[in-house]
Amino acid sequence: MSIENNKTYSKRTASRMSKIRPSGLRRLFDLEHEIGKSSSNRILSFGLGNLNIPTMPEIIDQLKGALDDPISHRYSPNAGLLELREALVAKYKSEYHLDYEIEQIVVTSGCLEALIDTFLALIDPGDEVLIQDPTFGYYASQIILSGGKVKPIPLNEKFELEPEDVKEAITSKTKALVLNFPCNPTGSVMSREKIRAVVEIAADKGVIIISDEAYEAINYDGHKHTCAAEIDNENVLIISSFSKTYCMTGFRVGYVLGPPELLTPISLVHQYNTACANTPSQIAAKIALQSPASIREPMMKELTERRAKTIRAFTSVEGIELNYLPLGAFYIYPNVRGTGMDGQDFSDFVLKNCQLVVVPGREFGNSTKDHIRVSYGFLDQADIREAGSRMEACFNKK
Repeated sequence: MSIENNKTYSKRTASRMSKIRPSGLRRLFDLEHEIGKSSSNRILSFGLGNLNIPTMPEIIDQLKGALDDPISHRYSPNAGLLELREALVAKYKSEYHLDYEIEQIVVTSGCLEALIDTFLALIDPGDEVLIQDPTFGYYASQIILSGGKVKPIPLNEKFELEPEDVKEAITSKTKALVLNFPCNPTGSVMSREKIRAVVEIAADKGVIIISDEAYEAINYDGHKHTCAAEIDNENVLIISSFSKTYCMTGFRVGYVLGPPELLTPISLVHQYNTACANTPSQIAAKIALQSPASIREPMMKELTERRAKTIRAFTSVEGIELNYLPLGAFYIYPNVRGTGMDGQDFSDFVLKNCQLVVVPGREFGNSTKDHIRVSYGFLDQADIREAGSRMEACFNKK
């Protein structure tokens, strides 16, 4: 992951900040705002990894009643509400046949807090942390803030992580490997066989697996998610949240689940970092886990239809290629090199000429600068069709 030196900080700022650059998404959304003020067309954004599908009404209705209870107005235990942790234990037993104790779960303020707590607790200065390339851009910055060294591993042409590449990347300084499947930004998934191979290689080399499974429940075409802890729950930390599974991005509830040896120091960082996650949001999360699985069916039906329309809208443009089928999350990651542009140029072009926002691949690593990330989480089907019409008109004139 490329982190450019940032010279805007003064001598009174921690030196590690010189290695952190602002997300390029900020520049993109600033441009979106400026162009939006002068354009007659409404800007259609495929940029945000967010959902515009409302949280399931069954969850909201029960939460409204729970807010009358004074317990929802107070701090929760540091590790999270007992009832929520019990529900998480039941989830992992039911879905993955894993036996966890409530002491093996720490509830956090979203996945991002879970990740930074984990890196701060486990990574010493100079430790190497392996990450996928492309991958979620926050990993690299959080690892650097924790004193670690980022070591990217390019994914294959289907955006899977090859076990042999993992084996070759591990050195005596490697402390951890961050897995993220279903993957942000690609929507790609890993077969159970390949996940098993990667987890077993890591265990054999004494490398901790940090598995970000925030998109575990968003799968298509019959794909079944493999939880990395199913392979080895003694060497795997699971990080997940309720944001994507239940359309609860604004509630900010995540968690870390893993062996006591690793979870105890993470819990300490969490204690001094956040104290506890938002109590009403934890109550909503507990309600979500205790609701029937059927409440998610309308969301998955909608996302499935959006996926098909998004693929059709972008691949109908000459020069845009999607050489794999995204089976998870709500992203596609096409190659735009055939249009004569790299990802950055393409992003700038469609924003200026089509009033569309897509994210250039350089925001997710160094190996896929000819790609763009397209999120279909925040646009409905009519807007996706409109986006396809705009691109057709723009590229016919180009």
